[in-house]
Amino acid sequence: MSERFRTVVRKGLRVSLILSLAGGVFAFGHFMTPEPPDALAEWFLDGGGSLEGVPAHMQLRVNEGDVNEVFLNGNTMYYTQYSSDKPVGQLLDYYENLYKGDTRPFADDATKKHLLQYVKDPTDRAEHARRIDETERLMNERYVRLEGESWGAFATIVTGREGEADWATDMKTRFQAYDASRKVGDLGDPKIVVAFDQAGGGSQYLNVWPDKEFDQRSLRPRKGKDAPGYDIDDIQRPRDSFRMVTFGQEQFGRDYSIIVYRGPGDVPSVQAHFMSEMQTDGWGVSTRVLDGKELMEEQEEAPPAMLFAKDDREAYVSLKQTTHGWVTSTIVIYRRG
Repeated sequence: MSERFRTVVRKGLRVSLILSLAGGVFAFGHFMTPEPPDALAEWFLDGGGSLEGVPAHMQLRVNEGDVNEVFLNGNTMYYTQYSSDKPVGQLLDYYENLYKGDTRPFADDATKKHLLQYVKDPTDRAEHARRIDETERLMNERYVRLEGESWGAFATIVTGREGEADWATDMKTRFQAYDASRKVGDLGDPKIVVAFDQAGGGSQYLNVWPDKEFDQRSLRPRKGKDAPGYDIDDIQRPRDSFRMVTFGQEQFGRDYSIIVYRGPGDVPSVQAHFMSEMQTDGWGVSTRVLDGKELMEEQEEAPPAMLFAKDDREAYVSLKQTTHGWVTSTIVIYRRG
């Protein structure tokens, strides 16, 4: 097999492709919404371990440098994958040096002080002052950088007007348009990099960019409602659960879908649900899940997982109990070409 043929979900990568891409988009999202940078990324990365046990024959593989099209919660994204001899930190340093710009004030001090005079409540005034300072900091950095123990992400927005004196005014106009539409194309050209340590040294990294019509509102379900996407007709979701993520990709004549649900209950009851409903819908239990056990050898406690087969498809189901009393069900559906 060619050396340029890379495995996206493998032993050295401790989070899944889908959560990586979504985490990258949210890293980009922090650029315009100054929130604690780990808040939304952590929401996605929390479930990354669910896919570490995917059997080797079901793992998604891509050619290095190929442009891959992905369906994600009703939107289209694209990515390319590469390897580098640089560790994650050095790789992110490169992108930071490439895209950082000159420091410019969002407004002069007198204007800021005048603006805050209209906020009567002292507590609100302090919060508005913090937001102004944070917005100015983010606009001057012009990028967001997140790092974990073995992964990192970098995101920025390119408009082509970075060197112009009215760059901040132009970005304000873009933010206003984005606030109304939530379409990333209104902001400019997002650049997203998601990188992981690679076994033996160096890193693997994904260059990710969303379609201009990508709607960020679709990425996080609201109040327990389904995020945009689709369900699989013959795979019944757990009772009272909601859909968090839908990922779809066709690659080398094979179809991949990843569906993530979250709902109340405990792992044994949700596991019993899948064992019963999957067999009712014609799926048989497969023992090939053992093919993926080597991917979890470093984990103290592997997530409960099952593998089912039906005709030319296989479905890997991984369950995880959350700290808030929910169960996350991650389902990988693989169809052989």
